[in-house]
Amino acid sequence: MLGQFPHGKVHCSIAFDVDAQRYLLVSDSFSDILGVEATHLQQNTDFLNGIIAPEAFNNIKQLTNNLTEGAHIQINYTLNTNNRQLTEHRKLITDAITRHKILISEITGIQLPEASRREQFLNSLIDSQTNFLVRIDVEGNFTYVNPQFTKTFGYAWNEIIGHHFSETTIPQEVYKCEEAFVNCLENPGKIVKLIHKKPDKRGFLHDTEWEFISIIDDNGKVVEIQGIGQDITQQLHAQEEAMRIKTSLEALINNTQDHIWSVDRERRYMYMNQSYISQITYLTGVEPKKGDYSNKHAGFTKQIIDEWNIYYQRALNGENYTVISQSADPAGGRPLYFEVNFNPIYTASGEIIGVGCFGHNITSRLKNQQDLMDQNLRLRNIASLSSHELRRPVASMLGLISIMDRENFFNPDNEAIIGHVLTVSKEIDEVVRLIVDSTFVK
Repeated sequence: MLGQFPHGKVHCSIAFDVDAQRYLLVSDSFSDILGVEATHLQQNTDFLNGIIAPEAFNNIKQLTNNLTEGAHIQINYTLNTNNRQLTEHRKLITDAITRHKILISEITGIQLPEASRREQFLNSLIDSQTNFLVRIDVEGNFTYVNPQFTKTFGYAWNEIIGHHFSETTIPQEVYKCEEAFVNCLENPGKIVKLIHKKPDKRGFLHDTEWEFISIIDDNGKVVEIQGIGQDITQQLHAQEEAMRIKTSLEALINNTQDHIWSVDRERRYMYMNQSYISQITYLTGVEPKKGDYSNKHAGFTKQIIDEWNIYYQRALNGENYTVISQSADPAGGRPLYFEVNFNPIYTASGEIIGVGCFGHNITSRLKNQQDLMDQNLRLRNIASLSSHELRRPVASMLGLISIMDRENFFNPDNEAIIGHVLTVSKEIDEVVRLIVDSTFVK
């Protein structure tokens, strides 16, 4: 498109009937100069609509609306379509026949040579960068900053160019910048990295990350230092938040009495919370370390290792399950019981890369359950004694009492009945003793 014109001026004429809202004349060079197809005119009564910046378009439209007959204006704008800078002369006249108002536009521009266009393209590319680009002379003064730098830190061009780099650095970190500056001067071609806080014009601090390199002339002499940087404030905040969450989570995990650990496919420890480390150390006398092979732990017997290799393999095969593991307390040898849940660890693609384990000491729970079972057994025994052994002598006593002569207490038959009552009372006493013995744990 641009190559169709010789070096020098380009020109386009446009005549637009304001009253009829239609184009009367458009030069053949219109499409090539403005970088649009002919259909653009069919869709827009104002040919600049959509091909220059909105703010510039609104300003030009206002100037045109205020244009009086016979007057003319000169406007300059840059096209979005091909980045060409154009000058336009607009004049408003009245057609002698139709008495319609006609807007005449004469558009001119300079067709740049190929080298100039390349330079313009590179400058546009640099200016559109989201990273910072700066250049500093050997005295430490800024010679160039790109728009992203001035936009982020709020400085005008003249507030930066010619000023020393220390003016845009907090006093506490000037030494970092000076060390990087000297390093670049003394080591041409070496990339020097720098992370430091840089204040904007309002005083807010930005965490920035830079890479500096010296620029040398044909004689190998350093003439400037160029730096490419970026604002990593949000990135650092995100890292700090992630670290805070990680620290809180680890504190929570390490403050629980449950055992949490994981192993990779080779059975090496990937993670262990403090409870697990303390428990294994207590049971075996050897502290486990991250990265150690769990199946080579010095405190485990071969039987234990073989048993746990099976457990881990089941989880590595994709099974999620729970087992009850028994150990012996080194202090006294009493049995300890742990409920352990095994969970496969998957990657985002579904590959199993390890096993996550959660263990809980259930010794007290099992003891409570056993105590409850023993208590239930005793209650059943008491119920049995009450319903069988106790009811028999009580029934006998009630029978004896019923045949006793209450009107003549000295009846000779009463003596025999009272003897039997004493015998039955002893039987009741023996049953009561059995009930008492069954109630309390020996």
